[in-house]
Amino acid sequence: MERPGRPLGVSLAIIASLLVFSVLPLLQVGMVLTVRQVRLNALNQELSEDAPAFSGADVVGGISEAELLIQGVLGLGFLALAAPAWRGRPPALRFMLVGAVVLLTVIKLAAIIIQSLSQHNLQIGMSSADSIFQSLSVGQLAVEFLVMLYVVWYMNRGPARAFFRGYYLSHAASPAPGDAARRGEL
Repeated sequence: MERPGRPLGVSLAIIASLLVFSVLPLLQVGMVLTVRQVRLNALNQELSEDAPAFSGADVVGGISEAELLIQGVLGLGFLALAAPAWRGRPPALRFMLVGAVVLLTVIKLAAIIIQSLSQHNLQIGMSSADSIFQSLSVGQLAVEFLVMLYVVWYMNRGPARAFFRGYYLSHAASPAPGDAARRGEL
């Protein structure tokens, strides 16, 4: 019995979800850590009594250390889940991948709702970048939602189920709806 090959739809679902739920969050974590490192180096080199070290908007988007850690762990965790899903073994990975995509989308939705409901501290100040970050996060959520819908839809189709199961269902085990009537078995 031949093992089914990976359908194009499964490849697209894994690659799209990997990009959205692992690569982009890890790139953001890397960018924030790089900017913070550059700022620390600049502080050490140019620190003087009469010149302020930095002024202006928060260039890292107000992301705390805990948020960076959570985002990094979730991104690496999804990467660790997507690698064996690419191979298609074990069969339970189909359910785990769909569950992880749905869970990460719900977490992102909750984070956006909590962020939009929280009051901005006017003593720190607000900038036009805050509205840009809000628009970008809503756009990112829309892309994540579309990827989630595709992953849930395609991973429940027959070719994806056969790929993760490791074999095709035999035609004798699942007759077509009109076969019994044609053979006179009704």
